[in-house]
Amino acid sequence: MLHRQADGDFEADSVHRLRLIQFAHSRGVSNQQLEAATARQGDLLALYGELTPGAEAPADLARAAHDLGLDDVVVEELAEILGWDDLGSGTHADMTTLRTVAEAVELGMPRDALMQLMRVLADATDRLADAVLRTFHDYVHERFRAQGVVGRQLLEATQHVAGPALKLVEPALVSFHRRAYQRASREDLLRHLAEDTTAPSKTLGEERATVLFVDLASFTALTATMGDHAAADVLRRFGAAVRSSATRHGGRILKQIGDAFMLLFSEPADAIEFGLAVDRFADAESQFPALHIGAHHGTVLYREGDYVGGTVNLAARVASSGRAGQFLITEDLRDLAADRVDADFTLSPPRRLKGIHDPIRLVEVRRRSLERANRETDPVCGLLLDPDDVASWITWRERTFAFCCDMCRHAFVEDPGRFVTVHEN
Repeated sequence: MLHRQADGDFEADSVHRLRLIQFAHSRGVSNQQLEAATARQGDLLALYGELTPGAEAPADLARAAHDLGLDDVVVEELAEILGWDDLGSGTHADMTTLRTVAEAVELGMPRDALMQLMRVLADATDRLADAVLRTFHDYVHERFRAQGVVGRQLLEATQHVAGPALKLVEPALVSFHRRAYQRASREDLLRHLAEDTTAPSKTLGEERATVLFVDLASFTALTATMGDHAAADVLRRFGAAVRSSATRHGGRILKQIGDAFMLLFSEPADAIEFGLAVDRFADAESQFPALHIGAHHGTVLYREGDYVGGTVNLAARVASSGRAGQFLITEDLRDLAADRVDADFTLSPPRRLKGIHDPIRLVEVRRRSLERANRETDPVCGLLLDPDDVASWITWRERTFAFCCDMCRHAFVEDPGRFVTVHEN
């Protein structure tokens, strides 16, 4: 598996190939398994060498950092962020990173801010690289396998598509970054314009913003009943609606965990308009779960590409406290935006939310243009059903229940009390 030249010396890529072999060993793969896979599929190790260093001599990063004027603390932080296990065997790319950091420090960039940026870039590129390779493996390579392609032909077919396509990733990344930078620059302009009317914050990273959470009210039940593929299709439709609505209403998706999205809005009214838009989408979709939507406006702390603090926690609690199909906001948010949004706002009595010390009055937001469609809720999967979507009905204990399919009906017949209890809670 390590190639030699005619004079017996190892080829330039041998160090990298050896590292791949050692990595495979660390995951329990033996030399025999590697050799068998190579015999069946071809030179697998060669696939993972395109972006790795060639015959360049390893660089001493600790010495280079000292020559550049970087102290040991900075080097240790960089090593932790970038996974530099051996400072004595750095690459040309590692040296470029060191020089960039040294230049930023010399220009006056505070070290804590610089390290935050490095962590954000490291996390983002790790996720990007993993997404690129997993997507090609799961949706290109596995598709060829399903078609019966095997052995070397399988590897060749995959590389015929993936090889040229992967070369487009870096140019696309630059293009996407430039586009995103333009959008972020507009928001930064607004922050500068607001300086004449706002005092400087005493806390670094402190901002005021509206945080909104939205999720599918019955996604766990839907997945358990209908299976992963059906649930994934619902999530795909939901995700597309969230992203398009966020773009239209000036929102930024900060994170997605399963079926839950966290978004940030600079303008309070935009957050409410977004919530109404995704609520309208769910109401119009056939056989789609109801949503939980909750939002709050207040002070947030920006840290390493994320936002934390009491405002975020409260917005999450507001979203989780509502019934299926409810859009809830705080009084603070209503007072800032109600006169700019075409919607009905209903104030509720004070209530306690988990993890929130004082009772709080929430406000339900409803669209004025259309009342929510008269739908039935499937007690098993939680889908909202129009009359034409109902596949069957069952009466149990003097109550009538609608079902989207025979699968849900059969599950209910086997244990009705389980689903009625879940639905009522």
